[in-house]
Amino acid sequence: MRCAGGNGRARWPIARNCWRAKTWPKCAACWPGCRPPAMTGCVSMAEVEVSCLIPSAGSGDRLGLGCKGFLELAGRPLLRWLADKGRRVADEVVVAVPADRLDEANALLPDCRVIVGGETRHDSVALLARAARGDWLLLQDAARPFSSIALCAAVLARARETGCAGAFVDPEVPVARLRDGKVAAVLLRHEAGVFQSPQAFSRETMRRLLAHAQERGYRPQSTLQLAIDAGIEVAAVAGEKHNIKLTTPIDWRVATLLEEYLT
Repeated sequence: MRCAGGNGRARWPIARNCWRAKTWPKCAACWPGCRPPAMTGCVSMAEVEVSCLIPSAGSGDRLGLGCKGFLELAGRPLLRWLADKGRRVADEVVVAVPADRLDEANALLPDCRVIVGGETRHDSVALLARAARGDWLLLQDAARPFSSIALCAAVLARARETGCAGAFVDPEVPVARLRDGKVAAVLLRHEAGVFQSPQAFSRETMRRLLAHAQERGYRPQSTLQLAIDAGIEVAAVAGEKHNIKLTTPIDWRVATLLEEYLT
């Protein structure tokens, strides 16, 4: 058995409970923090086509309840809900968390690969993309646990056609572009879309986006902003009204009414 990490010394035995009965593709010698495969979701490197990436390394200051991924709805942490959805559309799930919660995340997500995230969301996305093994990257958001599996599949399907796709929701009303406290332009509702997750990228597209960001010292709020800034075509998929972003205490109160959309 040869470790896919590159040094040829496989430290862990065959993962007997692995859902695909394959060997754990990394070893502790070449993958820092690698764990034995006491997990149900490990796959060989050759079989990873789609990687689901979940950045959850932020402090959640605006919500005021700590790192959002570890908050519980319907009796389970948000990361667990998102990981379960990710397993249904991807071959692996890779999660970025704060360094001081790494052990907790490993215990919570034994079927995922967990890494330490960066200082910003963009930094975490870059780390996740480099850690992922898939040719296609489905980017989720710990602050949007209500996105459906159908939406994830639709975004991924469009990305396969174009290289880059994301979910956008109809604003339902006209949107104003503001400049210096004044209305500079108006976008009609059919001309505008509110960014949502998931987003999906080919590995090559993500590589180009990260290189573009590094060259410009640019750390966008949304990875799709990088694509637009770089002149890369982004396919738009109709989002979901219930797929809200958990940012403020009011959002959290609304979230308790949307628990049926967690599965």
